[in-house]
Amino acid sequence: MQALNSSWSNYLNKYEWTHTATVRLHYRISELSADKITTSLVKYRPINYLFYCVENDRYNINHIHLLLNATSKLVRESIAKGLGKYSKSVSYFDEVKSNKAISWYCSKQLNQNIPYDLKFKDQYIPF
Repeated sequence: MQALNSSWSNYLNKYEWTHTATVRLHYRISELSADKITTSLVKYRPINYLFYCVENDRYNINHIHLLLNATSKLVRESIAKGLGKYSKSVSYFDEVKSNKAISWYCSKQLNQNIPYDLKFKDQYIPF
């Protein structure tokens, strides 16, 4: 099972990640909800592409880890706006300091049957 984590970690490490964030809502985030809000975010102007995974917490709730590639400087509030959520829902936000480390961190639980996806803005631009 660790092969899935390692494969994704190595794959994600090939991309240039500029920011990372954690999103926590006051309710359990379903696979459909995670897909919907991350699609909204990748359509947001400064975001080029993103990776997300939904991780479970101890208390039957969960959170979303985000890896982002953005064209410009981002702030926590702009991520919340892109998600269509309030700013406190972005509980962690920072620039990426080590691509390899953050790629590993965000893929560490992929073997536990959790929702995840890599999304590119080009997927959602109408022709």
